[in-house]
Amino acid sequence: MWFQTVVPALSALFGGFVGGWVVAFRLGRWRQRVEDHLESIESRLRKGDPLVDSVPVLSTRVQLILEELRIIKSEMRKDRERFVSHEECDRRHLDAHA
Repeated sequence: MWFQTVVPALSALFGGFVGGWVVAFRLGRWRQRVEDHLESIESRLRKGDPLVDSVPVLSTRVQLILEELRIIKSEMRKDRERFVSHEECDRRHLDAHA
């Protein structure tokens, strides 16, 4: 009877231990990969990578384009205020011809 209790307990303990090692190994491998990637990025930043140096210029250009789009959008809204509906246009034409 004690044998039927001890064997499953040892099996569960061993399975948990192996599972813990597998998870720890995978997390350690993932963490090392992330740290290596960050290290390579920091190395590129220290060297002055031309692509990284061009980011502020690109960001400024994008901001200028966005500002121009906002101005165009605002002007289109102002122009749209002068528009009339199709029905109103038809009514005005009928009034003009009558």
